[in-house]
Amino acid sequence: MRRGSLKGYAGIINRVVKIAGVVKEHLISGTPETTFEQALRDNWPFEDHDAKSKLRIVTDKGVDVTKSTLSSHEGTVLVEFLE
Repeated sequence: MRRGSLKGYAGIINRVVKIAGVVKEHLISGTPETTFEQALRDNWPFEDHDAKSKLRIVTDKGVDVTKSTLSSHEGTVLVEFLE
């Protein structure tokens, strides 16, 4: 999933995701325009959950970034699985 390079930058952003209350963290990646949801589904790290699960992805402040681009937030995000 590499894009054109600009002075050594491959155009890939990495972000840390975790499930609220769980210590283990996971890395997701994608282009700056990739949404958090798409990057998570493309890099699915949760063996105990189906990759097609309904979910939302929030910042530590509770801001929903599910449909936001990876370039829009730099901190660790939390995955909340919905019924």
